Amino acid sequence: MFSAISDRYLLAAVVVGVVAVGLTLAIGLVILGLRLHGRRDDLRWQAFVAQWRPLLLAAVLSQGPLELPGLARRDHGRFLRLWTYLHESVRGDATNRLNQAALALRMDQSARRLLQRGTRAQQLQAILAAGYLKDKTAWGTLQGMAASRDGLLSVNAARALIRIDPLEGAQYLTPLILARHDWDVTRVAAFLVDAREAFWLLLIRNIPVMAARELPRALALADALRLQLPPATLRHLLHQGQPAAIVRNALRLTTAAELADEVRACLSHAVPVVRVEAALALARIGGPQDVPRLTALLEDAKWPVRLGAAQALSSLPFLSTPQLVSLQREGFAANDVLRHVVAEREWA
Repeated sequence: MFSAISDRYLLAAVVVGVVAVGLTLAIGLVILGLRLHGRRDDLRWQAFVAQWRPLLLAAVLSQGPLELPGLARRDHGRFLRLWTYLHESVRGDATNRLNQAALALRMDQSARRLLQRGTRAQQLQAILAAGYLKDKTAWGTLQGMAASRDGLLSVNAARALIRIDPLEGAQYLTPLILARHDWDVTRVAAFLVDAREAFWLLLIRNIPVMAARELPRALALADALRLQLPPATLRHLLHQGQPAAIVRNALRLTTAAELADEVRACLSHAVPVVRVEAALALARIGGPQDVPRLTALLEDAKWPVRLGAAQALSSLPFLSTPQLVSLQREGFAANDVLRHVVAEREWA
């Protein structure tokens, strides 16, 4: 009986061992196949670039009619990859010449096809191409992609919409931009430059009726785009009854001296980051009469506030370095930050 049991266990162990070896070999073959496939793709890409990069550069520099060889459909994706890469490097009339080359090869049609049925990587390439080509016929598809959950595809689709039509793109995208926190503010601001004025108009119009949850992001975008909001709008946003996040972002946009009283009121705000921004804003729009207010903040219980006050004082053109140094005294909590900003000023 024991011999029979032992034989069964031995047979099972042999089977498991054979299966494990087989799976290991299969995985090894798959890895080898993927590497060989990747190597072949790299070689084809290098050969394609060697052929087409000089042709496209010649098309950019030439003023005459374009003379381009035919392009196999299997190479359309490679062409769009190279073409969009070159687009990122050129400006002005050169972009028009690149577009003429793509249109001559009917790449607009290929891009629209890839938008609908391509892989994710191909869709991303097609989105960039549609934007550079200002392809209005791709507008509906791009709108749907801008609203998708895929962060990378959606933000690039938004960028393409702005390139195609800045005004209409800004009108459609503003609600999305304010709601999509997965879109980085800096990146959004970079592509909104083309629609800067349109976004400014929409912002001015909508701030009075905008939900409180949307305002901090809207103001952060305005700051990133260096937009100037009307003093009346900022006065409303700086009201003490507003949430701290709104007041903080509004202070960053405050450059009008007529708002100095509102900014001074924020120096005593309950939230430390608001006091920091108020100090920096007062340094921009205040005068010599505000030095005592900023000096008083050097005794704030929070270290970031003391640092902000010291930086604000250091930025005042009418306050000399010896005067900054004279603010230090024995046992003063702000001595370290004062020494820091004095050293920064002397280094600058």
